[in-house]
Amino acid sequence: MFGAKKRRRKRRSELRLGAQAINYETTAAGPPISLIPMLKFWQRWGARISGILALAFLGWVFYTLFATPSFYVYGASIKGNVAVSTREIYIVSGIDSQNIFWVNPAEVSERIAALPNIKSAEVSIALPSRVEIEVVERRPQLLWQIGETVWWVDQEGIIVPPRANVDGMLRIIDDDRQPVEVGYQIDPTIIEGAQALRILVPDVSIIRHTRAQGLIVATPDGWPVYLGNGSEMRAKLIVLSSLLANLRTNDITPSYIDLRNPLRPVYKEMPVIRIAPPKQTPGQTFPSQPAAPSYRRP
Repeated sequence: MFGAKKRRRKRRSELRLGAQAINYETTAAGPPISLIPMLKFWQRWGARISGILALAFLGWVFYTLFATPSFYVYGASIKGNVAVSTREIYIVSGIDSQNIFWVNPAEVSERIAALPNIKSAEVSIALPSRVEIEVVERRPQLLWQIGETVWWVDQEGIIVPPRANVDGMLRIIDDDRQPVEVGYQIDPTIIEGAQALRILVPDVSIIRHTRAQGLIVATPDGWPVYLGNGSEMRAKLIVLSSLLANLRTNDITPSYIDLRNPLRPVYKEMPVIRIAPPKQTPGQTFPSQPAAPSYRRP
């Protein structure tokens, strides 16, 4: 009785589940997996590993951006140019074979706008290597001639080199022959006055100019008319029309007509030169003209 083993009383869960409960107890009783060594390793080496990975990623990014041909400029979309060639604008821009990240739109705009025939330029860029350039040219409004040299003049009076032959364009001939150069500005009032004169009198194609008399045109009779700087052109032409009718009625030939002030028109009558017959004293006779010699064949 004293040597007999005391039998363990089964739990209710064992009675109900049988051997499955015993197996579950055995499995759940195993040692847990510890993350402490991994945490210690990361605490010691994690910062260095992160830095190495970050440097590797940045190196890959820089290589992609600065060594890949996809990010280099080999062309551009250029709009708005007529007189200046697309090739000339592209060469002056200085963007060929440049990395898109080194292209400064403001600097490129300044280089292009420095061309004499370009008024302004706007540059925009987009990835990977797209460049768009839109220019505004100085369009010629008339021709300015000094001797044999002809210049283009835009609406603001800026002198620019001619890019082509323009037939039928209004021409102003500078009789003073004052030297000019690219970028020189003529008084815009002169340009506006010449254009107004062309509109009011379409037959006018050549206008002369001096610093003293301003714009000068010739009437159908060949009489020079001084129009000044070109202001009040309509009023001056109205006065001229009335004055011409009066001069023709009175058979007056002026040497010039000055309408620089339309409220005080001035003209100078051309002097009439009359040759008086020679005086003859009483009894004086003038010798007759000698007869032309006659020639006889021998």
